[in-house]
Amino acid sequence: MKLTGAKKVLSFLKRSSSSSKVHSEDQQPGSATESSDRRSPRKSLLRHLKITKFQINYAKDFGNEKQVVHYCTKYLDDFPTSYSTLCNRAEAYCKLKKYSRAIDDLSSAILLKPQRSTAWYLRGIAKGLKKSYADALYDLNKAIMFDPNNCLALKCRAYCHYMLESYEEALCDLKLVIISGCGDEATYINKTNIMRILKDSTNKDLEVESKNGGNDIKGKGKAL
Repeated sequence: MKLTGAKKVLSFLKRSSSSSKVHSEDQQPGSATESSDRRSPRKSLLRHLKITKFQINYAKDFGNEKQVVHYCTKYLDDFPTSYSTLCNRAEAYCKLKKYSRAIDDLSSAILLKPQRSTAWYLRGIAKGLKKSYADALYDLNKAIMFDPNNCLALKCRAYCHYMLESYEEALCDLKLVIISGCGDEATYINKTNIMRILKDSTNKDLEVESKNGGNDIKGKGKAL
């Protein structure tokens, strides 16, 4: 029995918190206009960066991941410490199945802003897609610690627990998703499937105990 939506982990990325546009927060201090000279090198650079940010957002809107990577790289050449751009490029790398590159970008983003959840969450996704579920859990736990209401991180953590056959932990995460009010049809189906697995496991354990108990009674009867 497979978890419903297990093959659609990438769909989480479409709703990821990093899917927002490239924000002005990534501009370096002092990037405001300081001169009325429209031909100044500074104004030319700012105009170039604004155009690049527009191109990143345009490529994201149309799902052109290769273009997202191209323009993010172009932007990072000028602003290598742009947290959101690193996350955007990593997200595009994930969709292109270049998980190692995504993890490298996200590791850089985490070093820049270790208390923000986005890069932790996305790196957990990338590691999960590489089937490094235990490593993914570490990152997802971090993401949830910094943002307890990150339902997508909870769903992904439930998926990783499921793949590691930690069904009780997976069920707990799905219940948290439902309590948070962001459960969908797949969440309830997954919950039902996991509960069935746990029930079957319990019944098997009871059968084994019952057989062992019967054997003990027979053994005592023979001894008498």
